[in-house]
Amino acid sequence: MGYQKVQLQPGFNFVAPQFVAVGGDTIDLQSVRLDVADDDVSYVDNIQILDDGGATIASYFWYPAADTASGEKSGWVDGDTGDLADITLDNGLGILIEANDESTVTVAGEVSRATSSVESVAGFNWVGNSTPKAIDIQDIQIDVADDDVSYVDNIQILDEGGATIASYFWYPAADTASGEKSGWVDGETGDLAEVTLEPGQGVLLETQDEGITITVPSAL
Repeated sequence: MGYQKVQLQPGFNFVAPQFVAVGGDTIDLQSVRLDVADDDVSYVDNIQILDDGGATIASYFWYPAADTASGEKSGWVDGDTGDLADITLDNGLGILIEANDESTVTVAGEVSRATSSVESVAGFNWVGNSTPKAIDIQDIQIDVADDDVSYVDNIQILDEGGATIASYFWYPAADTASGEKSGWVDGETGDLAEVTLEPGQGVLLETQDEGITITVPSAL
């Protein structure tokens, strides 16, 4: 059992929760706790689940408990029903958190012993560093045969406005016999990228085809 904080900036934050539910292999949305005092909630702070086109398909707003003495708890409520959300996410999936102010979320649970594995959709996939330690961008792997690369598959780092600030494209090794490896190359220089993804940092991974396996190794 552990926890870790992720820094949020005002605006959009792409987060890949770093812990799974204790004894399980999925993520409970309520384990991502907004660190905001109940009397300082803006009712703007929300989590959005996005589809392969980047459109919001579900929203959950932070609800401050009105009566903690009675055992009422703060949490994420469904934007349509107003009920506390009972949502689980596959390990490795990312979410978008819109924050009104600079703040943090605390993510709690246990470290997954398994490699996170997400099947891609054709289009945008919201993934990231779903572990509690920093990783190299090259640790995010996709199972694309070197002779079947579209040169469309890419990872994008986004800012708090949702704009792309850096892109890295999947490069197939031309000569694996010599030890050359496939990997993510910088979209501007063409060099293999040396980029660190912090714990919980989410990214946008765009794939041309569906059914591509996206993996991130366990931190254990």
